[in-house]
Amino acid sequence: MKFAFAVLLIVIALAARGNSPALSRATNVCTVRILVINYDPILSNGMRLSRHMKWNDPRPMTTNLMRYLGECSGGFARYEMVDFMDMNSFPEKRDGFRYTEQTFLEMWKDRKKAHKPDSVSYAAIFKEQNLVERVKKDDVREIWLWGAPYFGTDEYAMKIPGDQVFYGTTNPWFYRPYDIPDCGRTVWVMGFNYEVGEDNALHSYGHRVEGILSLTVGQGVWDEKAGETNVWSRFTRHSKQFPDDAQVGNVHYAPNSRSDYDYSRTNVVLSGADDWFNYPQLTGNKKIVNCDTWGKPHHLNFMKWWLNHLPKNMGTTAGFYNNWWRYVVDYDQVVQELPPPGGKPHKAKTAMY
Repeated sequence: MKFAFAVLLIVIALAARGNSPALSRATNVCTVRILVINYDPILSNGMRLSRHMKWNDPRPMTTNLMRYLGECSGGFARYEMVDFMDMNSFPEKRDGFRYTEQTFLEMWKDRKKAHKPDSVSYAAIFKEQNLVERVKKDDVREIWLWGAPYFGTDEYAMKIPGDQVFYGTTNPWFYRPYDIPDCGRTVWVMGFNYEVGEDNALHSYGHRVEGILSLTVGQGVWDEKAGETNVWSRFTRHSKQFPDDAQVGNVHYAPNSRSDYDYSRTNVVLSGADDWFNYPQLTGNKKIVNCDTWGKPHHLNFMKWWLNHLPKNMGTTAGFYNNWWRYVVDYDQVVQELPPPGGKPHKAKTAMY
């Protein structure tokens, strides 16, 4: 009895070391601190651009997105907002151009006047807002940029220290550092558009998931035809390419889609999507699915349905964590703890800039 009591005291003492990252991971929670920057200039009529154009309010959308991601990750990704910054300015583009109220509204009436090249200068945003310092000081993992169409942000961008990836790939889509400064840790920069809704924002987040899982679990490969051994590629199979082996699909293709963005199709197919809740113990069981499976609004709900099906179980398989969300929101820690098998850190030779 004395021995058992002593062991119990040790367990309690260890549990009392409550705030360590290791304990958070053991309890299956990863806190993701984000900084939100809303480029929404005040116009000469006293109204912000988003309100003047009768577009969406990014504040409630931010709150909802944080909640959706927590729910879809099974509570693993606990998003925490450090700050929400309203910018009374238009962001600078990579060639130094910056819209004004007059030039933007004129362009909106005639899109042929849109400035080219369109790409925003992430370097300028980081410099103007002292983001390298804030990332370090406030333990920021992600920066969410809200803005209007033609502000030039991509759906997602990321910067891995030293641009060091583990697998060679010829697909520049996977790694998107652009001109983001090196912050000494991996930083994600999400580009959200307040003209459109939360469905498009989750869509952008889904592309981020596709990119990082291709660079990790997919070992530099994302090809539905890659074979049974590439579990990431198999996860994304859909009925158009694999009539007899539809799985969860991808961000553009639901399991029953016949074309891009086809989330409202009523035709039914057999899909192994729910089997991925059992990963890595896949049974091969399939169920009938169609747009009623995720429900209306079809775009938003399919994005949540798709993200929710990402494996998030304990343990490892073939050198990778069974909780794929770890690669999505805790990349640095994950690859340090469990270096991707067969991979060797090297500077990305092909990247989308």
